[in-house]
Amino acid sequence: MELVTLKRFEKGFVTAGWFGIFGGLCLLLLLNITLLTNIDMMNNNLYLLMYLTAPFSVIAIFSKKSRSLGLWGLSILIFIMIFIATIFILGWIVIPFP
Repeated sequence: MELVTLKRFEKGFVTAGWFGIFGGLCLLLLLNITLLTNIDMMNNNLYLLMYLTAPFSVIAIFSKKSRSLGLWGLSILIFIMIFIATIFILGWIVIPFP
């Protein structure tokens, strides 16, 4: 009886995992466009997509079929957060007062 209910929600977990990966790749695309063209695209779009990607990736971790998708989405998100923090800290070291 319990296996039937778990299989019913399996498609939602897989969809959440793919949305986590797609959101992470869109974040990488926005970050690269921002760095290459010097156009400020990191305002609300980037952070809103981060706040949407993280919960979907965490939700995908709870299912066995979509666990790898969730881990990929979270790893992309963690990479972007570490990259932004590192660039901010290095920029603050070079020019401490704007």
